[in-house]
Order: sequence, then structure tokens, then C-alpha cells
Amino acid sequence: MKKKKWVIFLGAMLLLIVFVLEGVPFLVNLYLNKNANEIVSDLITRTDDFSGHQVKFGQIKLDYDYRGTYLELDSVAIFPAEDLSPNEVKINLLADRILLSGFLWKSLWLDNTITLDSAELRNVRINSLSPSLDSLKLKDKSQAKQSSGKDYKSIQVAHINIRDFAIQNRDVVTDSARLELEGLNVVATDFIITKKDLEQPDALFSVGDIDGSIAHSYIHFNQYRNVLHAEGIQFDKGKRSLEVKAVQLDNKLDKYAYTRSFAKETDWIELIKGSVKLVNMNYDAYFRKNLIESEKLVIADMEINVFRDKRKPDDTRKRPKMINEIIKSIPKDLHVDVIQVDNGYVSYEERPDNDGPVAGKIFFDQINAKIINITNVPEMLDMHNELTLKATASIMGEGKVDLNVTYFLQDSTGRFTMDGSIRNMEITAINPMLRPATQVEARSGVIDEMTFDINANDLEGTGNLVMKYHDLAIDIRGKSYGKGQNIFQKIGSFLTNKLVIRSENPGPKGELKEGTVYFKRDQSKFIFNYWWKLVLSGMRSTLTGEDEEALRKRSAKQ
Repeated sequence: MKKKKWVIFLGAMLLLIVFVLEGVPFLVNLYLNKNANEIVSDLITRTDDFSGHQVKFGQIKLDYDYRGTYLELDSVAIFPAEDLSPNEVKINLLADRILLSGFLWKSLWLDNTITLDSAELRNVRINSLSPSLDSLKLKDKSQAKQSSGKDYKSIQVAHINIRDFAIQNRDVVTDSARLELEGLNVVATDFIITKKDLEQPDALFSVGDIDGSIAHSYIHFNQYRNVLHAEGIQFDKGKRSLEVKAVQLDNKLDKYAYTRSFAKETDWIELIKGSVKLVNMNYDAYFRKNLIESEKLVIADMEINVFRDKRKPDDTRKRPKMINEIIKSIPKDLHVDVIQVDNGYVSYEERPDNDGPVAGKIFFDQINAKIINITNVPEMLDMHNELTLKATASIMGEGKVDLNVTYFLQDSTGRFTMDGSIRNMEITAINPMLRPATQVEARSGVIDEMTFDINANDLEGTGNLVMKYHDLAIDIRGKSYGKGQNIFQKIGSFLTNKLVIRSENPGPKGELKEGTVYFKRDQSKFIFNYWWKLVLSGMRSTLTGEDEEALRKRSAKQ
């Protein structure tokens, strides 16, 4: 009898175990699949980003067991409700397929946390419509508006695989595109994003490893006049690298139409081509601290065109920042040991404020440079407070340029030193910039060597310049250049000074004439204008014999 009771007891226990192992998941699956639309929709729309939106599914499959829940979604559509405020971000999402496995209900119910073993997303398209970014107050997370949804405490995914993801954001008023991203592919492990990350201004998320690519990215800005293209973006945390194979800054208006759209003188700029690569990038510093930290930034084959129309009035109220101020004002923390520029090209074109039919032009090619110690991180500045630029280039395909500049980043006066040289420069090469703006043309002449050594700050600069040249001959076709204010007219002005200009230096007897550098900075001009005017003052002094006192008087009158 006892034996029979034990058999019955063991049989009952076995049935109970079978029921727990098989029956409970079966009943749970019945409930989940019967209410799948409501359950999954609530999981999505309870968050702040999708609050006020609706969800539709082509097909939902839920499969629960004790290891977690498998969720398969086909043809997912998320769209804004009709009563959503026009001041809210409206999101339309279409996804062909979403596969989630290892979903833990216990984490959701007890800790308001989404925990997944894996997430696989295929062919996802997100189109959002939003007011201006300023009106959304997205600049500072700490001042974000009160959430209308209930964000999760955290989302944790052990493995992520995303294929063919695309995003577009448009302006609700103009229906113009702000941001477009196509062909995003990502593989990541140990991904975690917390509610605290969303609230903190610097933190993004944590990830064990991540790599992927973006086929195309477009950012429209400057009231949609400009668009920044980036193609062939590849990122790999394991290799500590980020590469953009092709970068372009496109101006949607031609140079004259663009400059006419502004009341004051404004530069038209285009980046025709270029590539960018970050070497030894610290991904964790970026994801956790919003710090861009890298051993080297390589910019290759960059081609930039700049145009200025001097017929527009100059904006004397603007105050362009010095190099040290620009670095300090970068909104993100930044530390790059070396920026390396390989084979660059920059052209500057200027339409003079006279009756000339064409613009003057000068270009620099074969630009190779290294900028050492770019940082605005306070603790880094304490250890490395000097920024150094070392560059070589050609002017108009002729003269060879060497330039060395050192900025003292923590100096309150913006102090910097600049030295360099120009060698083997045919002066006739600069006629394309002289003729349109002045009545001056170089018939002949060669700068054999010009060296300069300058010490300057935010207010003024001094130094010395030695220019060795021979066979200089200038053609003067008129005197309309005298009142000009553009840089080409300035060159013509000092080349045609009433004082006799020697055709060579050293002179026939070997006497070498040295120039003095002095210029008081025009606070409304950018730093490159300041550099040029400092060198130009030394050239003027060499050709005309003006000393520092004369240069100071001339600078005070300007």
C-alpha cells in the first residue's frame, strides 16, 4: 500500500513538473499571442519618443519559455496619432522585420528594464517631422521638457545586428530635409542605455564592441543653403578607427546668388572633395563622456574653394575668434594629438569693388601639414598648452612655402609666434589676382627667398622679414587702386608706391635690405587675414624702406 502511494505521489509530481515546464509556457503563449498587438504596442508607445503614436503590425509571433521570450515582427508601422501636438516630434517608422530573443518579463515587471539576448532589425525606415531644433530645446538634456511617456530604467541587449537602416528628419514648417542617413549597418555587443544616460548631457550609452558602416549621410544647414555630404563611413571600436571615404560641403546656390542673399560681405565656401580618418579613437570616451579623443586625424586630398564679393559692405561689427578662442569654444570636449593634412588644395577668389569684369584668384596646392595638440580639455591643457602648426605648400603652382606657427593656448592675450619662408616664386604667377583688382601687373621678377619671424597676439604683431629677389619690373596701368580695401588692391598699392622700388635685393653691391614687420589687427577680420597682413607689412617695408614707426602710423590710419 505504501508503495502504491509513493507511485501515485511521484506520478502527480511528474505531471506537475510537466505542466510547469510545458503547460505554463503553453498557457502564457496563448495569452501573449492573443493580446500580442496590445502588449507590443504598449511596450513601444509608453516611451517618451513614441508617446502619442500608434502602431500596426503585419504579423506578430511570440514564443515564451523559461529562458526568455522570442518575438518576431513582420511589417511594422509606427505613425503619429491625429491629435499629436504640432510642437511635438512626429515619427513614421516602417520595418520589414524585427527579431528579438531572450526577452525577460521579470526585468520588465520588477525593474522596468528591457533585457534581451539579441535584437535583429532589417530594412528599417524612419521619417521624422519636427519644429526647429531650438524650439525643442535639445541642446541641454538637463533642461529637457517633462516626458509625456514613461522611459525604461534601462535597455540592455547582448547582441545587436542592424541591416539597411535609414533615417530622415524634415522641418515641419518648410518640409525641407535637415538630416538624411542611408544604408546603416551595425553589429554590436553588450549594449546598455539607461534613463540616467538620457538625462545626462554627456553620456550616450555603453557598448562592449561595435562596428559598422553608413553608405550616405547628408546634413542640411545655414537655412538649407548648404549640405554636408559624407559617404563610405566605416567605424570599428575593436580597431579604434573611424573613416569617411568621401566628404563634400555643397553650396546649393552659386557664388554670386549666395553672396547676394546677405546684406553684408559673406564668404561662399565649398569643399569639393576630401577624406577623413580618425586613428586610435577612444570610443568609450565618446560614448560615456562625449569626448572626441584620438591619436591622429588624417585629412587627405582636401579641395576647398572660397569666394568673396567685395562690392558688398564689410561687416565691421563681427568679431572672429583667434585660434585659441575657436578651440575653447568647440561645444564638444576635444583632444587630438595630431591633425595631418595630406595633398590639400585651397583657392581664394575675390570680386573687386571696381568696374573690372572678372574676379581675382590665388590658390595654394600640395598642402601638407601637421597640427599638434588640439585640445580644449582643461586637464590636458595643464600638461600640453601649446598648439603647433607645421605646413608646406605651393603658391599658384610656383613658390614653395614653409610655415611654422605656435599658439599658447592658455595665454590671455592670444599670443603666438610665426616663422617661415617662400622660395623660388615667379612674381608673374600672382598676376591672376593682381590684374582684376588693381591696375598693376608684374612683367618679371623672382622671389629667390623670403624668410620671416613674427611674434604677435590678439592686438598686434611685430618681427622681421628678409626678401631676396631679382629682376623685378612692375607695369602701372592706372591709379584707381589707391582707395581699394581688398587684399589684392593692397598688394597693388604698396607695389606702386611713389618711392623708387629696387629691382633686386641684395643690390648691385651686395647690400641686403631687411624689412620690418608691424600690423595692428583688424578685429573684424579672421586670423588668416591677420597672418597675411603681418607678412605683407614686412614685404612693404622691404620694398619701400618704411620702418616700424611708419608702419605703425599707416596701421593707425586704416
